[in-house]
Amino acid sequence: MELTRTYKLGTRRSLLAWAQSSWVAREIEKLNPGLTVELVGIDTQGDKILDKPLSQIEGKEFFTAELDHALLDGRVDFTVHSMKDLSLDRPGKIKLAAVPARELQHDVILFHTSTIDRLREGKTIRIGTSSPRRLTLIPSFLKKALPRFSPDQEPTLEFVQIRGNVNTRLSRIHEAEGSDRKLDGVVLAFAGLERLALDSKASLELWKLMENAKIMVLPIRECPTAPAQGALAIEGHLDRDDVLAALKKLHHQDTQNAVQEERKILQEWGGGCHQKLGANFISNPYGGKLYIRGEKPNGEYEQEIRNIGRMPYSMNEFTKVEASDLFHFHAKALTPTEQSAFQKADVCFIAHSRALEHLGSNQTQQLHHKRVWVSGMKSWHKLAAQGIWVEGSVEYKGYDHFQIFRNKALLRMKLSTAFLTHAESAINDQDTTLIATYTHEFKQIPQKILGATHLYWSSGLPFSTVWSMLGSQEKQAEFAKKVHASGAGKTAAALRACGIEPVVLDAE
Repeated sequence: MELTRTYKLGTRRSLLAWAQSSWVAREIEKLNPGLTVELVGIDTQGDKILDKPLSQIEGKEFFTAELDHALLDGRVDFTVHSMKDLSLDRPGKIKLAAVPARELQHDVILFHTSTIDRLREGKTIRIGTSSPRRLTLIPSFLKKALPRFSPDQEPTLEFVQIRGNVNTRLSRIHEAEGSDRKLDGVVLAFAGLERLALDSKASLELWKLMENAKIMVLPIRECPTAPAQGALAIEGHLDRDDVLAALKKLHHQDTQNAVQEERKILQEWGGGCHQKLGANFISNPYGGKLYIRGEKPNGEYEQEIRNIGRMPYSMNEFTKVEASDLFHFHAKALTPTEQSAFQKADVCFIAHSRALEHLGSNQTQQLHHKRVWVSGMKSWHKLAAQGIWVEGSVEYKGYDHFQIFRNKALLRMKLSTAFLTHAESAINDQDTTLIATYTHEFKQIPQKILGATHLYWSSGLPFSTVWSMLGSQEKQAEFAKKVHASGAGKTAAALRACGIEPVVLDAE
C-alpha cells in the first residue's frame, strides 16, 4: 500500500504560473499514486518591478532567484519555471529533474477586432511588447502580414513597451479609445495562453479577455521565438533523490533535446535573456533544423537554418518537381454542394496559393468573414494585399499539420472547415469539406524528371501521375532506383505506397 506523501511546489503567483504549475501538480500526482502536491506561491523580483522593461534592470534571474532560495533552504520540494526564463548557469545544488512535453513555440498577437477598421482608415496600429527579440523580428513581418486596403500603403506600426502578467497586458486592448493605455494588439507566447485556456479557473478570465479579439499566430520561420519558449522546467534539490525520482516520470526527452539545441545559440551569441535572438528547433527523422534569426550584440543581422544531426542529403542535391512541371491548371466552378459548404464554413484552410488564384470573386469576398489559415507565406501575402485577415500558416506542412492547430483550446477551431485545394485531392475528416477550385490537365513528363537521379516531390499528385504514366512494372522498378525525397506528410505516404522509402526533407 502506498504511503501518503505531500510535496510542496514553489511557483510564481501570476495567473499563468499558477495554471501551469497546477497542471504539473496534477500530472505528478497521476504518475505517483499516494503523492499529493501543494502549491506555494512566491513573489519574484520580476513580478514586483513592472514600471520598466527587464532589459533596463540590472542583474538577472528576475523570475527565478526567490524560487531558488525557497528550494535550497527547504521551504519547497520542487519548483516549476518557464524554461525560457532560466539562465544558462544554475545553482550547483539545483537539478533539472524533468522537462514535460512542450507546447507550441509560436508567438501570437491578440488584436482588438477594431484593428481592421483602423487599418482601413490608415491609422497607426499600437502593439505592446517589451521583448528586444520581438521588437527586432515582428515589425517587418507585420508590414506584409496585416491586411492592406491600398496597394502601396503599408500599415503604420507603433510598438509600446509593456510589462505585467498576461491578463494585465491583454486587458489593454480593451481600454477606451483615446486612452494612453489603449493598445490595438499585444504579443504573447502561444504556450502560455494555451495553458490558461486548459485551466478550468484561469480560462474563465482568459475568455473574457478574448472577447472582441482577433488572433494572429506568427510563423516560426519568419518570427522564431525565444530559445526554449513553450517548454517548462521542473527543478528539485540535488540531495532529494525521492523528489527527483517522482518528477522524472513526467520527463520528455525529445523536448529536452530540442530546447538544449536552442539554448546553445544563447551561449554562442553571448548568453543573456535580453538578446534580440529567435531560435526554434523543429525535429525531423534525421535530427532536426534550427531556425535562427535576429540581431547579434555587435549589431549584425543573422538569418540561418542550421541542420542538427546527420542529414543524408541537402535540398540543393535534388531536382524539385512542382505540379506546374506536369500540368496546365484550369479554374473549376464550385458545385452547389461546395458553394453551400463554403458559405457555411467557419474556417477556411487554403492548401496552395493556386487554390486561392482560382477562387471566384464572390467566394474571395466571403473570406473577409471567415477564419483563414494558409499553407505558406505566398498565400498569406496575397490575402493580406486584398484586405483579408489571416490567422496563421502551417509553413508548408500540409493539412495534417493544420489539425494540430485546430485541436488547440486557445484557437477553438473545432468548427466546420472548408479545405480549398484541387479536384484530384482527398481528405478524410468529417468536420472538413473539400472545396475544389481548380483542375489539372496533364502535359507530359519533362526531361528534367526522367534525367534526374535525385527528385524532390513537392506534392503527391505529380509523383502519382508520373508513376502511373510509366506504365510497365519494369519502368517503375527502374524509376524507383532514383533517390526520392518529399515532405513528411501525404507525399511521403504516396511514395511508400509504391514501395519507395523517401528521404524526408523540408522545402525552404
